[in-house]
Amino acid sequence: MKLSVFTVSTPDLTPEQLIVHAKEAGLQGIEWRYKEISKELRKQPPSFWGNNYCTIDAAQVTDTELDALSESVQRHGLTSIALAPYLTAGDVEGTELAMRRAARLGAKYIRVGVPRYDRTENYNVLYKFELDYLAKVEELSKRYGVKGLIETHHVTIAPSASLSYRLVNSFDPDHIGVLYDPGNMVFEGYENYRMGMELLGPYLAHVHVKNAAWFPGETPEDPWKARMYTMDRGIVDWLQVVRDLKSVGYDGWFGVEDFSGTHDSPTMLKTYVNWFRTLLEQA
Repeated sequence: MKLSVFTVSTPDLTPEQLIVHAKEAGLQGIEWRYKEISKELRKQPPSFWGNNYCTIDAAQVTDTELDALSESVQRHGLTSIALAPYLTAGDVEGTELAMRRAARLGAKYIRVGVPRYDRTENYNVLYKFELDYLAKVEELSKRYGVKGLIETHHVTIAPSASLSYRLVNSFDPDHIGVLYDPGNMVFEGYENYRMGMELLGPYLAHVHVKNAAWFPGETPEDPWKARMYTMDRGIVDWLQVVRDLKSVGYDGWFGVEDFSGTHDSPTMLKTYVNWFRTLLEQA
């Protein structure tokens, strides 16, 4: 089992700074945030989903820049494991561009789009639409050698392991897989971890590590509110998750994306490595 970082969680570091700090912390891999950053956003302080310094700008990055980044990652003995865009389901053109760039970077995965579910459109319509999209993603994966992953994520049609499995099970697991995120499942989609992992089988491709918890809301209409929490103190029992992953033979990456804001990025990376190595020993 290998440790990595999703750079959405290190917004105060540039890619070159992140590479150095990741190496010093003892990480082996990097999952790159990939998104356009507007001129207006660049005027703001660093933040996870705003002016994130550790983002590959989808609108401006060149092949030369990707080559230089790939060389730097390799020179430091690390691996670029994924490119993580914020694709809309059905965006085949954007998906192909992301796969091409991931392949150039040397990454084996990209995150692909999943329809949002907000009660405005019938689930069955969205399900059929996503299957049509994933069929095209599978063909692109065969062409570029980059696997497309759907993420277990609240407010989508894939909040749980079982609903994710329903989307991917007709496709080749060499080309389509699931990014399993127990932290997201605190908000929506919780199932017994091991049961979900057993169901996913060969589609279980990657794991994100973060935590969340429920807190009293501020109004009677909103009595409880889930929000991100420190990785070792939220609702997700990470020792149990690791034990369950071991039980199904998972030997892939664990990518931290801590949004608690408890530490600056370099400290967060070191804290993650020390804490998670202890979990792996206990499991």
